[in-house]
This record gives sequence, structure tokens and C-alpha cells, in this order.
Amino acid sequence: MEHLGPFIFAFFTITFLLVIDHVPRIIDHVIDKDISIWIALELVVLNLAWMLALSVPMAVLVAVLMAFGRLTSDFEITAIKASGINLMRIMMPLLVAGTLIMVGMIQFNDKVLPDLNKKARLLWGDVAAMRPTLIFRSGIFISDIPGWLVLIDKIDHATSRVEGVRITETKNRTKPQIIVSEYGFMKSLDNGQSLQFTLYNGEIHKLDTEEPENYQRLEFQKHVINITDAGSEFIRTDQEYRTDREMNIAQMIINVERAENTIGPFKDKIHTTLNKKFDYLYCDTFVFKGNDTLAEEAAYEKIKQNALSQYQVIQRSRQQITAQQRMINKFSVEIYKKFSLPAASLAFILIGAPLAVISRKGGMGMAITISIIMFVIYWAWIIGGEDMADRDIISPFWATWGANVVIGGVGLYLLYKVVTEKPIFSFFRQTGRKHNDKKN
Repeated sequence: MEHLGPFIFAFFTITFLLVIDHVPRIIDHVIDKDISIWIALELVVLNLAWMLALSVPMAVLVAVLMAFGRLTSDFEITAIKASGINLMRIMMPLLVAGTLIMVGMIQFNDKVLPDLNKKARLLWGDVAAMRPTLIFRSGIFISDIPGWLVLIDKIDHATSRVEGVRITETKNRTKPQIIVSEYGFMKSLDNGQSLQFTLYNGEIHKLDTEEPENYQRLEFQKHVINITDAGSEFIRTDQEYRTDREMNIAQMIINVERAENTIGPFKDKIHTTLNKKFDYLYCDTFVFKGNDTLAEEAAYEKIKQNALSQYQVIQRSRQQITAQQRMINKFSVEIYKKFSLPAASLAFILIGAPLAVISRKGGMGMAITISIIMFVIYWAWIIGGEDMADRDIISPFWATWGANVVIGGVGLYLLYKVVTEKPIFSFFRQTGRKHNDKKN
């Protein structure tokens, strides 16, 4: 129970900080896209899924540091040792709780997180697809309507009258058109999915970037422009496609096996091609189509062309193998992460308890300081390792589990020193003493 309070406090604090980091982006959508507060809340809730996967292991570390730090500063750890109770006995319930948390988070990462990640991605895309046709502002460029750039000096929303209109059509990038008008009227069509501008007293400038001499300038008294795909209505979409972070373990294993099966034929093609090339080394004459024996010079050119062709075949096969291997590494990293991130809870328990005892301070400041250092080390390893695994520099296992192994190993070492009450750097001290004795 000593750890429950700090864990809950740390969990909500860390989750709140992660949410706050996304709030400005959501607020921008609320203002610019005019989405409802309920959609904004849905965005927050859906993104809470991946935040929980990160905040739970972090909260475990903070809770362990705070709880054991307080026990140490209040001399309760000293009293426990004096009573003949081993520190490991105190840690066993904590390790059991950490194991339960790990198992629960593995199930969450596999069964719940992928679907919520997919829903969050689709919702972000649906919101981004909205066009702000009903919230034109005077003197501000509207640039998120595909193929159009609109600037209006003055807008009367009551009468839909617009003045100082400049519309640039960029659907054909080599031949853009610029429409300039003194005034006009704007109205919405197709339930807000299209805009119609009726403009008066203006000019149309037709440009040609490839052939500037084809520039044309036309004057008009009245001109009507229809802009499609400008809807401000929020429309939900769905799709079967999933990214690697939107798949469960079984789905990613299928993709890994498919990529492995794809590599085999390309390796066979390279092997067969190389075997053909070695045949030339053991021939006295070179025979090609129709069993015609070629002269030495002609045979050399023929071999040269054939070798170049085979080299290109090998290169293409190697590129395919590399691409498939990267896909294998990519999915393997995500598979391992579904286990390694929850397992970080146990690694943090192993290193957090002895660190708190060694520091002999139970204040929140010390817990936060140590936690930040550990988080930086852990996430630097995960992020850097994932990038190197994608580039096939290190294995996906060490990219994701390496931090747990190192932190857990250091934690076990420190725990052994604390339980046995031996100096942490006893080896170096003994070496130094022997060196001094020899000098004396």
C-alpha cells in the first residue's frame, strides 16, 4: 500500500503532461476547423491509449523511488534490517505487482492499443480533411483547399459580399491562373461541399511557366468560379488498411512470415545468376544462339552485355531483399515493443528500489530527478535502437530489449550491494588498496 499512492499520483501527473503536449494541436483544429468540443474530447481519449502504454512504466519508477526513498529517510529500512528481515522479502510483493502490471499491459498493447491507434489516425485524418469555407477571414490566405489559394480583403458575412478578391488556381502547376476582382458574392453549394464565387469587374491572368511568352490577360465584367472539395462538414471515414502500430501481434507475425517467404525466391535468383556466370570461367569457346561459335572480340562484347544484364538482375534482387528485411525488422521491433515496454516496469522496480535506498532521500525532487535521468536513458535507447533496427544495424531484439537488460542488470547489481551492505565500487577500492600496498 506504501506504493499505491505515489503510483496513482505519478500516473495521473505523467499522463496529464503527455495530454497537455497535444492540447495546442487540438485547440488549433477546434478554432480553424470549427469542430465540436465532443470531437476534440474524442481525439484526446483515443490518444490516451498510447499515452497509457508509456505512463504506466514511468509511474512505477516514480512510485518505487518515492516509497523506498521515504522508508529510507524515515529509517524504516534500517529498522527492517535490524529486525533481521531481508530487503528482498519486502520487494517480493512489489515484484509480484509489477509482474501483474506487465501482463496486463501486454494484453492492453496487443488487444486494445492497435484498434484505438487506428481510430485516432482516422479521426485526425477526417478532421484534417475539413475545409474552412464558412470561416473565411479578411486579409488571410486560405490555402488548404486543394488546387486553390484564396485571399479576400473584406467579407460581409451577413450579405456574403466580398471585396478585393484574389483567387489563384494551381491545379496545373505549370499553367496557373490568377483571378482578381473588385467585388463579388460567395455562396455555399452541395450542403457546404462546394463554393461558388460570382465576381464582377476583374481580370484573369493566365501564366505559363514553361513558355512565359504564352502569358494571357483577360478582362471580365462578370465571372463565376466553382470550387469543389471545399466542404466544412465533418465526415467520418473507415478503411481496412493498418500501419504497424495498428496491428496486433498475430497480424504482424503474418507480415513477418510473408516477408521472409518473399526473400527466398530472390536469394535463389541471385544464386542461379551467379552460377551461370561461373560457367564462363571453364569454357574454351563461347557458344551462343544457334550454336554459332563467336570470335574472341565478339564473344567478349557478348559476355560484357550479358554480365551487365545479370548484374542488374542481382542488384534488383538485392534491393528487394533489403526492402523485405527492413519490413521484417520494422514489424519485429513493434512485436518486441509490445512486450519490452510493459517489462520496463520490472526493470524500473529492480533499479528504483536500491537507488532510493542509496540516495537516502525520500523527497519528490530526488524521485523526479532520478526518474527524468532514467527516462532519458531509456527512451534514447528505444528511439535510437528502433532507428538502427530499421536500418538493419542492430537486431530488433536488442533495439527494444537492450534498455531493459542494461537497466535491470544494473538494478540487480545495486540490489545485491544494498542487501549485502557492501560498497558499490568495492572492486575498484580493493584494486586501489592493493596498488597502494605495493607502493608502500
